[in-house]
Amino acid sequence: MPRKPLIRSENLPYHVTSRSHNKDQFPLPIKRVWVLANQCFAEANEIYPINLISFVLMTNHYHMLLYTPAGNLDQFMYEFNKRFAMKLRAEAGGINQVFGGRYKWCLIQSQQYLANCYRYIYQNPVRAGMVERCEEYPFSTIKNLLGRGTFAIPIHDKFGFKDEFGLGWLNEVIKDNEITSLRKSLARSVLVKMDE
Repeated sequence: MPRKPLIRSENLPYHVTSRSHNKDQFPLPIKRVWVLANQCFAEANEIYPINLISFVLMTNHYHMLLYTPAGNLDQFMYEFNKRFAMKLRAEAGGINQVFGGRYKWCLIQSQQYLANCYRYIYQNPVRAGMVERCEEYPFSTIKNLLGRGTFAIPIHDKFGFKDEFGLGWLNEVIKDNEITSLRKSLARSVLVKMDE
């Protein structure tokens, strides 16, 4: 199947995800993978600056929400995934590919989708049964937003929550049909409405 052509945007956010080869766990403990991901963000952002809204690292994939002020998602993602894969392979002593294919992306043109995507990303560890609440997961930029950790590059949070009300909203369960829409959107270029 041919790759979908990239829609370049300087002021609309992208939802991006990438999964490991064969859906296997990353070849290192997740705590170390988190450190390497931070290093790769710093290095790739130095070359192609982005505005990162959120990032969550899981045991075999990641999700991020970001803006590309220069309209160059492809260039940033090439640098980030290349560096990430090289560091993981080198440290784990592997020779095979790390990621199962090219990253998936969707351009966000809806405030409703943006809000649900934001929650969807942070709720990944909750849905996986790893934690009960989003803010309990250690491999997420939410730690940085709550002042409980640092991240390699600035986080450009558009929601500005820092209190119990905001965390309550973040942890509010997303409807099944909206989760389905979010997952399907990664096969499309643009999602404007949640029921598409």
